[in-house]
Amino acid sequence: MPGMEDYGHELPTEQDAVKSFADLVGPEMADGLWTLAVRSLGLQRPVTSSADLRRVAEHVMEVGELSRVAARSLKVRLITYEALARTGPS
Repeated sequence: MPGMEDYGHELPTEQDAVKSFADLVGPEMADGLWTLAVRSLGLQRPVTSSADLRRVAEHVMEVGELSRVAARSLKVRLITYEALARTGPS
């Protein structure tokens, strides 16, 4: 089975997530929404682990329709990254 390097996927970052939200709701709203979600989960910025990024994405999915689209996309990217990372080097 191919490993991560064969797919060219990198762990999505907090910056990637906020940019995805900004594309839909604007940069100020995206940054504020992300910050509120992070704080409500007791986390601090920058969020770096895939598990915490996924928690924030799931939280943001509950806010509204547009944010749900971006958050679900982030969650799918994270799940894909994690699944590919588990395959390890081939």
